[in-house]
Amino acid sequence: MEDEGHQAVAVGDGAAALQWLKQGQGLPCLVLLDWNMAPMNGAQVLQAIRADPQLSTLPVVLVTADARIEEKGREPGLTAALKKPLDLKTLFEVVDRHCGDATT
Repeated sequence: MEDEGHQAVAVGDGAAALQWLKQGQGLPCLVLLDWNMAPMNGAQVLQAIRADPQLSTLPVVLVTADARIEEKGREPGLTAALKKPLDLKTLFEVVDRHCGDATT
């Protein structure tokens, strides 16, 4: 992300992501969320984001290697779904759509 001019914050799991989001250090323009995580999976993190009034409007993009991406991509509240391995052009199109083009 940073090579393309975007700031990025990486966290170890869904619970850590929610904790970081709720710390109030400014909201990101986009959340990239892996589906297969522990202790909270992607669906649980998405549900918690949508249930929090301060986070509920954040765009959330699912990233998964699961072959059932079309099914998982229909999860209520999800902005988009991308299949691993990621096509970087597609990834940055999604990022630029929600965060602005960092190269301009």
